[in-house]
Amino acid sequence: MTPPTAAQITASLTAQSLPAPTPLFLAPILTSSSSSSSSSSLTSSSRPLAALTATAKHRLLHTSISTNPSPLQPTSASLPATISNAAIAATALAVDTFVQILDIQDLGRSRWEQIEALEAERKGETTKGREVIRVVPAEPNGGEASQASAQAQLPNGNANVNANAKGPFKLLLQDWKGTTVWAFELKKVERIAMPPALGMGIGCKILLRRGTRVARGTVLLEPACVMVFGGRVEGLDSAWKAEREHRLRREVEAQRGERDG
Repeated sequence: MTPPTAAQITASLTAQSLPAPTPLFLAPILTSSSSSSSSSSLTSSSRPLAALTATAKHRLLHTSISTNPSPLQPTSASLPATISNAAIAATALAVDTFVQILDIQDLGRSRWEQIEALEAERKGETTKGREVIRVVPAEPNGGEASQASAQAQLPNGNANVNANAKGPFKLLLQDWKGTTVWAFELKKVERIAMPPALGMGIGCKILLRRGTRVARGTVLLEPACVMVFGGRVEGLDSAWKAEREHRLRREVEAQRGERDG
């Protein structure tokens, strides 16, 4: 069997509305396939195209697209240079554009409410209504106490997910050239939530479809114009999580200073 080529993998990715990666990005995947096939006793000479496409997609969704060199081909669509210009009353994207999330803010909850949620999570506590529940590990022997604990935590876990998914959300988006723009969730978009709810993470990849509206330097997110692919970039995600509570506290203090001043 003829091994899949970079062109075939690229075609498979673009058929899923993903951007075309560079040959340099695909080279390790193809090399790994060749190495594994040469040591295999199977008659097949390579991994199937679907498996290599899945590997390429996974790596792309977990890689920063703004690195130098970028994993995306130079012909990939990018955000307009003037997209953040607040003087432009209204415009729309001319082409589908692949971006990643650098920051996400929950505009549906106060900063102090978010700080309290982070403190509770750090202490191993979650909330259900006004009731505070201490989350404890299940019993090793899987006895009745363990089962009761799991049953008690399940509804609470669902409540926690719903709370994290509240929104609306404000997102900082970045294209492969490094251009950034803020986006606002005008209508609820599935899979956009406060990390780690719904699998969301910093570095998550999103496709902004052609026709996506931009008003006063802000992208307006609606279900019809957004495709959420998922993924995360570990380094970006870890740094964001480590800094988030500190940033929220600084913003609360700044607000207090403005009121007191």
